Amino acid sequence: MDSVNGHEDRDAAIVRRYKAGENLAAIGASLGMTRERIRQIVRASGAVMPWQYRCAVKGCERSPRAPRRYCYAHQVRFRLYGDPLGTKPLLRDRHGTIASYAHGCRCALCRRVAADMRLEYEHRIHPEMRRYARRAPQ
Repeated sequence: MDSVNGHEDRDAAIVRRYKAGENLAAIGASLGMTRERIRQIVRASGAVMPWQYRCAVKGCERSPRAPRRYCYAHQVRFRLYGDPLGTKPLLRDRHGTIASYAHGCRCALCRRVAADMRLEYEHRIHPEMRRYARRAPQ
């Protein structure tokens, strides 16, 4: 009976060490057991193994590197846009772009951009037609 109690205490200590972040090989080396045996003990305790981690985004089945985190794709979106489900905002949704003006926005910023684009076009296509005469160097 002492043997069973000793194993239960040992197994509890192994699981505690694993949950604290120690890896299987290090635990096994310190106890004189194989990494596989330590994995079996940890698995029998019901602890979640790294390959069982799932992305924190609902419906995503990819595995992140740590529990309760995002997979690589959602982590990149989170870093870029502040939201793991985020997408790149459309140009027409950003004021001060020609796409926003073309989509119907008539705010001062979008009108200014459209005017600048027209002016640039005219200067590029018809360089001889300048709206304002250049000043002579003094």
